[in-house]
Amino acid sequence: MFLLRLSLIVFAIFCAGLAAAYASGIWGLMSAGYPRAVWPALGAYETVRGSSQPLARHPALRSLNAHGQEIFATSGSRALLALKDGRLAVETYADRIGPETRLNSYSLVKSLVGALVLKAHAEGKISSLEDPIGRYLVSFGSNGFRQIPIRKFLEMRSGVDFERNSSDKGGHLTHANPFGNLASLHADGVRAIAGRLEPKPELLGQFSYQNVNSAILGHLLTELYGRPLHALLSEKIWYPAGAADAFWLRHIETTDVTPYCCLYATARDWVKVGHFLMTNGGEEAPFLPEGLKRQLFGTHLQSSDLATGVYGLHLRHNVLDRDGEDLQGRFSYMMGQGGQVVYMMPERDLIVVRFGEEHALLHSTLYSSWNSLHKE
Repeated sequence: MFLLRLSLIVFAIFCAGLAAAYASGIWGLMSAGYPRAVWPALGAYETVRGSSQPLARHPALRSLNAHGQEIFATSGSRALLALKDGRLAVETYADRIGPETRLNSYSLVKSLVGALVLKAHAEGKISSLEDPIGRYLVSFGSNGFRQIPIRKFLEMRSGVDFERNSSDKGGHLTHANPFGNLASLHADGVRAIAGRLEPKPELLGQFSYQNVNSAILGHLLTELYGRPLHALLSEKIWYPAGAADAFWLRHIETTDVTPYCCLYATARDWVKVGHFLMTNGGEEAPFLPEGLKRQLFGTHLQSSDLATGVYGLHLRHNVLDRDGEDLQGRFSYMMGQGGQVVYMMPERDLIVVRFGEEHALLHSTLYSSWNSLHKE
């Protein structure tokens, strides 16, 4: 009789847990699983409309050199493309991956959200990046939250301790607590967790990479423009860059897309978007005023800072300084989980896009791509 009662109690607790998961929207997260690396994927998506412009190709399209091929194979790479002087010069894919394969951006899309915040500043929607976010989100979060400058969210230095001390750290939903903060954000969107956005004063100004910073910026953009985030990305970056239609994951219980993850597009589309940002949209219709473009690409940063890597305004910066290599100088890059990278090197008019299953050597990938362009 005791064992029977114990079994009934355990079963009741299990059922209550399932009911809570279903009611909170977590059931959808558990059912869909973490979005897979290659399209199609489970979940709900919004279409980011593009214009599908052709990509100029170099007349002598190159393959990777031996070192590049080794890096590509040993790191589980799926795609590696290099654009030099506005023309596609290197294009390599793994088996069952090709030019039309849409791949998961993971956190690459964070950098586009950051660029859109700068665009909002350029268009007068934001007076200053030093403004407290509460000037624009007047009844969102706690009073302390509303005092945080917008720039701090761009730099991942907001002091909001949403993921740092939980199993959600790093955005790995495959290992996240299904009842934790990140899972709640993923299911219900940032509006649902506004009451938990309380900064810790001692953490303000300290770098802490958390998805919630990007989620907050995405929410800020939708409030500033009164339009959905995927439509803003389409209008201001994706369509003018000439990229094709892409699919952006949305929160399970809302129609808002996830500003921190999971835009499915081809590697060629990311080449186009990287080139668009690097060239500031072209001379006829600049994407940003020159001063803001310089901020985005961290041109004020010193070489000594770049040597250890800098996380700027939702865009990372580093430097190439290896002895014996022809390619030298600073570069900026977007990065997503698993080593999805969009390198931008304005001084060399070079874009390199890499997608893969795991991280590849950051600098060596860029060196080998450059050297592949000049191999005999």
